[in-house]
Amino acid sequence: MSFPQTIMGKWGWEQVTTTAKKHKLGTRMQIADTEYIYASSGEAVIASQLMEAPALLATDDDDLTVATTGSAGGTTVGITFGASVTKDEYADGILFSNVDASTALGWRYRIKGHPAGTSDVTVTIDHEDGFITEILAGTAKAGAFKSFYEGVLQSNTTPVGPAIGVTVSDIASGSYGWLQVKGPGVCLIQGTPAPGAGLMRSDATEGAMEDFTEASATLWGCLGQMGKTTAVNGEYHSIFLNIV
Repeated sequence: MSFPQTIMGKWGWEQVTTTAKKHKLGTRMQIADTEYIYASSGEAVIASQLMEAPALLATDDDDLTVATTGSAGGTTVGITFGASVTKDEYADGILFSNVDASTALGWRYRIKGHPAGTSDVTVTIDHEDGFITEILAGTAKAGAFKSFYEGVLQSNTTPVGPAIGVTVSDIASGSYGWLQVKGPGVCLIQGTPAPGAGLMRSDATEGAMEDFTEASATLWGCLGQMGKTTAVNGEYHSIFLNIV
């Protein structure tokens, strides 16, 4: 059974949260002129706040040993992680070839699943045509990281990961829901951006956005624009989101 990568939704679907996973992480949903992305929460979060990807884990590594060769056209490879992993902990994440003398270098693949373990864990990729080139045991090194939408956090004033969307409902820790990434929305605002002003993540208020003209603009990047009103510091306002 295959799962759609983009869902055409109806108003209200974006505010549904569940304790069980209903879609692949990163699944997109379009409703009229707005767009959302499916994620799990790493902490209890509330509606209309900016979220970021969680911090790097010990098992997220760029130099993992390839213990069993991933053959060209095959869909499995044996990887030794930096620490013990639970079953399917990296499902919907990315596996990539980090160090290799061959043409395998730099290729990345979506992870379908894997068993629990640490050494020589059989990782299955979600690519029906398999590996493009061989990832050779004893020669290659691999990298792996979880989906950016796994265990998302309220945006910190000192970021631990990229900004990835704005909540449209309260989401309990460990539960699943949708983050808005495009179109008309609402978010907590720090400062007093003018109508139409570019917005970036706030470096003073967690979960908020602020005027893009702040000195740290080159660090945070533009995530959208203010709506038709001048913001009042610490209040929620209309915005126009444009998060990739």
